[in-house]
Amino acid sequence: MGEQHESYGMIGASRISGTNRNLYGSSINHSNTISLRIKKGEKERDLNRNWYFGKELLIEVEMSQTQFAEMITSINMGDGIPCTIRHFSGYGEIEDPPEVSQRQIFEKEFSDDIRSVNELIKDDKNIIKELLLKKGGISIKERKEISDHIDKIIQAITRSIPFVQRSFNDAMDKTVNEAKGEVEAFTLNRILSFGIKGIEESLANTKGFKLLDGADDYSEDENV
Repeated sequence: MGEQHESYGMIGASRISGTNRNLYGSSINHSNTISLRIKKGEKERDLNRNWYFGKELLIEVEMSQTQFAEMITSINMGDGIPCTIRHFSGYGEIEDPPEVSQRQIFEKEFSDDIRSVNELIKDDKNIIKELLLKKGGISIKERKEISDHIDKIIQAITRSIPFVQRSFNDAMDKTVNEAKGEVEAFTLNRILSFGIKGIEESLANTKGFKLLDGADDYSEDENV
């Protein structure tokens, strides 16, 4: 048995390709993602080298290609980037996050905003109607009150609707970028897959050489 300590850990990343999966903080499903795993570590000394192994899985998270890129390029910014927890020590496998439709979210938010504006307009409309239909003339003070209510209605419309539109556009831009990242990741994976296969076949025909997948273990040469 190798040397173990509570501070020893191993961290690794891998690409995952397969069925579409929903990810926390993403508005589309993904079939090409990045998985990050942290395991308890163990060290063994053999052949004048230190050999490091991963043991018990502590946590595994999954990220989209876009989220992974944002994480790397967003050091010291806020609380970080959303990721989807797939495994957590003590809990085991974690269920998938609920699927979220950005279109449905904005439809509800837009409907709520319109309802609020309608309520505001309804109240101001009744006040204006009451002032205009009352018997007698309309005083300067009442004219000013009518004008203020009209301005209030205009402000409610010009502030609420454009804000929702800007938020919608921002969310759609994010969705488009995620979709582009998904397509780019799929294309790159296919190119790499076909490229490596072609190199293996070419080398096998000439030298009998075959590219090997990277090993999970890591060694440190102390004699250098």
